[in-house]
Amino acid sequence: MASEFTVRLAPLRTTREGQVMVAESDRRPHRPGCLLSPQDLLTELQTSERIFRSGSWKPEQLLGAGYSVRLGDDLLVIPDNPGEARYTAIKGDQVMPEFTLAPGDTALISTIEKFSFDFDVTATIGDRFGLAAKGLLVLHGSTVHPGYGRELDPEHDGWRLKTNERLYFIVANVGPKNITMRKGDAIAYLQFFDIERAPENPVANVGFDYLSTLFGAGEHGEDGGLSYFRNVKDLRAEIDIQRQKVDREIEDMGRAVETNHAEMKNRVTDAQTAVDRVTNTSNMIVVFGVFLIATTLLGIVLVMLGDLVDKLSDLDVWKIALLSVLATLYAVATVTGVLLVARAAAKAIQPGTPPGTTDNG
Repeated sequence: MASEFTVRLAPLRTTREGQVMVAESDRRPHRPGCLLSPQDLLTELQTSERIFRSGSWKPEQLLGAGYSVRLGDDLLVIPDNPGEARYTAIKGDQVMPEFTLAPGDTALISTIEKFSFDFDVTATIGDRFGLAAKGLLVLHGSTVHPGYGRELDPEHDGWRLKTNERLYFIVANVGPKNITMRKGDAIAYLQFFDIERAPENPVANVGFDYLSTLFGAGEHGEDGGLSYFRNVKDLRAEIDIQRQKVDREIEDMGRAVETNHAEMKNRVTDAQTAVDRVTNTSNMIVVFGVFLIATTLLGIVLVMLGDLVDKLSDLDVWKIALLSVLATLYAVATVTGVLLVARAAAKAIQPGTPPGTTDNG
């Protein structure tokens, strides 16, 4: 498979300074308004530098009728640390093989691919769903203009290819979790079209140095990041603070409810104890009254029996014995009844058991 993608560049003229010049004879016949097919695109990339500079693209990035550009590691503006407002510019020999964006963070990134569009080629830029699903918002233009990556060569009255023209994207983490990006990650999808040859005018590009100032990188470090996303990040932080405040208030309310419940339970217990005391006291009074009545009746019966014995002294002995036995039985029954009532009263006047507890004794 490696030989299938061997890059065969059409002959290009070079200046004395080593800049590549594009000759009219090197341009293939084209079909204006047509999307380049996968084979046409591969052939174009293998045989010319009319789209990318040689060595900056990979055949593995060809996908359907387009190409997925990759994240570079030497032209970046990223936060010093995830979640912070200060930014670091990575340029030239510096590299950053991976970096992490916290929720609300933004970064300026560039492609590995170096562009050298001819004036009869354009491309549309599309998002990748996988990045959006993670919460990564990629901000970019809609097209790559004809002539992007070329500049005038006044000495030779023609156009030469720029050595390091990238595409730049602003990415923002609008999701709830950290997102880590690595060199070589696919960041956007390009589809290429043949068009009628456009007027050969330079394509304005503000470049990396200007874009980096939007983030306050380097000498503009005191300015922080892009204001919109910084405000979104601050708003998210404020929402988190308010959420924590509400959570604390809910916890305080829960503790207050528990305290009130415990206090109410104690009051109910105290009220039940007071009711039990009143009930026990009234029971004791009733039992004591019954005891007094029973004792009084016993005394009356004994007096009556004494009088009866005096009156019946002239009766037979067996009759007197019978009356004595009956009197004794009555007395025993009365005393037994009084004792049983007293025992019941003693149990009744014991302190009541608080509600919700069990007497295991």
